[in-house]
Amino acid sequence: MNILIVDDQKFVREAIKSDLENYTLNKDIQTLEAENAHQGIEVIVTADGHIDLLILDLKMDNSDGMEVINFLSVHSCYSKIPLAVISSSDKRTLELVSSIARGLKLNVVGVFEKPINVDAILVETLRLQSLCDNTGEVKAPNYVSDHDINQLLADEQVLLCFQPKVDMKSKGITGFEVLARMYDENGYIYPDTFLPLIDKAGLNVEFTKIIIAKAFKLWVKEANLVGYTLSINVTAKDLVSDDLIDYIIRHKQAHSHIKLILELTESQEIINQARVLNSIARLIINDIGISLDDFGKSYSTYERLDTIPFNEIKIDRSFVCDIDTNAQHHLIVESTIALAKKMSVSVVAEGIETESVLNILAELGCDIAQGYLYSPPMEGRYLNAWVNRYEHREVSAHDE
Repeated sequence: MNILIVDDQKFVREAIKSDLENYTLNKDIQTLEAENAHQGIEVIVTADGHIDLLILDLKMDNSDGMEVINFLSVHSCYSKIPLAVISSSDKRTLELVSSIARGLKLNVVGVFEKPINVDAILVETLRLQSLCDNTGEVKAPNYVSDHDINQLLADEQVLLCFQPKVDMKSKGITGFEVLARMYDENGYIYPDTFLPLIDKAGLNVEFTKIIIAKAFKLWVKEANLVGYTLSINVTAKDLVSDDLIDYIIRHKQAHSHIKLILELTESQEIINQARVLNSIARLIINDIGISLDDFGKSYSTYERLDTIPFNEIKIDRSFVCDIDTNAQHHLIVESTIALAKKMSVSVVAEGIETESVLNILAELGCDIAQGYLYSPPMEGRYLNAWVNRYEHREVSAHDE
């Protein structure tokens, strides 16, 4: 395990190294050091990104940790390095930096106040690694060319994974969200890599059609899944395409028993508002539910809630995952749930990883839970086995 420590104080680096040596769960640890941001970047480049954990101080003489964070964000080949930020700054500053790093899609282990607890950092690193391993997914190359994207779509090398949604009161499964992966001979290719390339190539509609077709095919094949909602992400660009809207409606009409929900992602503005609203109206008329995804992030507005008759709103995981320790996020989630209740809209909280967070959401009146506490996204071939295990566990728990 290669661990890089970037801190301008030698005694801090030595203390961390000493704690690492005493950490019995990982005896094979090699430590690398840097006393400022520039040296840290040099070490990362020299190691060709083969760093298993980066412990980064925020405030250093002649440089600061944000330089390293910005470097990681603009070089995708390094952005997946597990990052633990350490600092003596106040809690609000640490939360701001954490938000920035996560917004830049970095692999953030956490933000830790000094004096740090090295055991806590390593335990969290291993926990996150375990969550990743449990998905059965293989790390993919960081680069896929435009030509590869065209070929992959032509060959339909798209794989669907599904994450369950669970009713907070009954504990029963309500449905599954579809999460797409692509793959080649090297393994999975993740959305952070392929979605920008699909958008650049103008293949969004074709890609969404493939997802719709594959998801419906599985729901038709597996009769015991039909009772669960099938949630599929769409973008504003998707909703501008009359061809795609017709395609979705035809599938729904051909399989009226499938309870389809389209999750409108908040990654971009609602473009060509009139056409989008027209598309949403057509979808609703054809008994297709509309969900507002990532609520509270990006372009989400109260105006949109007022304009579009959503069936549900999904609170972004960045607000949910730490409501047991972050008072501001707790307040945001609480007010969002209260607003949804007044509007008679169902609320889904995504990103639930702990019982503590789940219990708070239950107290606040959240309707549906989704997150790694129940299951990471899983391939369609594992769905039946997971459903059987989950239902058996719930029956056993009820009988006790």
